[in-house]
Amino acid sequence: MLQKDPIPLSPTSQIVTVETLKAALPRGSSSKVTEDIVNLINNAEKDSGIAQELIEEQIFSYTHLLGPRIGFETLLNAIKFCNLKMLPKMSNAKAYKIVFPKKSLEIEARGESVDSFASMFNNTKTVVAVDKLLIVPAYITYQPLHHAAIKKQFDLMNGIGAKSTDKVSPTVQHLAAAKLADLTKMPEENSVELKIGMTDEAKSIQEGLMEQLAAATKMQMERLAKGESIAEVQKLGLNADAVIEAQIDE
Repeated sequence: MLQKDPIPLSPTSQIVTVETLKAALPRGSSSKVTEDIVNLINNAEKDSGIAQELIEEQIFSYTHLLGPRIGFETLLNAIKFCNLKMLPKMSNAKAYKIVFPKKSLEIEARGESVDSFASMFNNTKTVVAVDKLLIVPAYITYQPLHHAAIKKQFDLMNGIGAKSTDKVSPTVQHLAAAKLADLTKMPEENSVELKIGMTDEAKSIQEGLMEQLAAATKMQMERLAKGESIAEVQKLGLNADAVIEAQIDE
């Protein structure tokens, strides 16, 4: 089986259990948690090469995707597939073969290509949902941790250690104050240049309309001089729709 270097992640992995999975289920969820599911999750790194810590983090973070037709195994397969296809030079077909090795061999034994199956799997509801979650910026995903870090720096700045009764040194207080100032500083001023006014296309259309008006006025004067009625002369054939559309598109 094709193996890839694990995607690095700093936290230490832990053995997932039936109890921890059940505790992570959304309220009212009917998803089944079995020892087989637990074994699949705990062997995810061995089967795919993806860091176990990453698999665990995403499994517990994406439990809201579980539903009547989406169980833990479906979610796990989608997570592995989405992470694998993000690796350099990793096609959807290669990722599919890693996630579904047995099924891929059966497909190829029938003389069929795995590519079409990989494409269909890539468009499934669960894969699309996981893809969207993976592109969410880290600063949004971990916003609660950012607030916790600020609170911790605030406590250290005020001499409070790990416990409320612990006291930290003046040096630690000073460093915490400096870090807190950095975390809470105002963003640097950025200037943005805005182009306000009509587009060149709208200006060109307006100039054309003005030319039409000038020509129509001249023609009206000539027709009035020839004795035509003013009711007939006032019927202008101007095209103002182009100007209105151009203004709406701005």
